[in-house]
Amino acid sequence: MKWEDMGPGGARAIRDKAPDRRTVHHAHAVFLPGGVRLNIGRDEQWSVVAWEFETDLYTDLPVRWHTTRRPGQEVEAQVRGTDRDAVIAAFDEACAQSVDRARNPGKYGDVDR
Repeated sequence: MKWEDMGPGGARAIRDKAPDRRTVHHAHAVFLPGGVRLNIGRDEQWSVVAWEFETDLYTDLPVRWHTTRRPGQEVEAQVRGTDRDAVIAAFDEACAQSVDRARNPGKYGDVDR
């Protein structure tokens, strides 16, 4: 007997309550100081299926993006969301901000003191 058969309603009850899945779209790019795009050796955009019970910030937003300065002074653009078209549009914006951030670190508070 399997563990899922031991609960009330058996295996059928468990399968009837399977959570929903959503597709989460991702986009990622890295820029060197000066704004030159780094070849990171993988696709810049991809999608994955996520269960609804994964963190809300991962599955419930149409789009979320940010740029980050890495310790090696590269600037990274990351975009994710459930709306593919919004992710594509935000990726263009995130890349533009990353290039500007790579070229003008002082403007974003990225200078060493």
